[in-house]
Amino acid sequence: MFPITALYAALCGLLVLALAFNVVRYRFGRGISLGDGGDTRITRAVRAHGNAVEYIPLALILIALLEGNNANAWALHLYGALLVLGRVTHAWGMTGPGSEVNNFRKLGIIATWTVFLVASVHLLVVAVAY
Repeated sequence: MFPITALYAALCGLLVLALAFNVVRYRFGRGISLGDGGDTRITRAVRAHGNAVEYIPLALILIALLEGNNANAWALHLYGALLVLGRVTHAWGMTGPGSEVNNFRKLGIIATWTVFLVASVHLLVVAVAY
């Protein structure tokens, strides 16, 4: 059982579903079934969804491996919460007003990469100590 990982996987699953819905909403609204049709809103929605799908799985694997190795629950919750907040912040920056790189996107990237770095180092420490 991995209850902490399950919590954050469920939250991330809902986020990915919401981002996928956003892509479909834009495509249906503009009558575009494939690609982005040159519409920047669709492009941004597709990339927000794609970025989440690209980053979330590895972060959850790191958290699950740590949980399976009895890592501190507070650390796992910190990694999971930072992942979810980072992905939500990034998605908001991608789909919200303005097309240039903005602070929401930057914060989302920093939060996600921080989870990758800290959880990876944590897992290395656990693996070497074993």
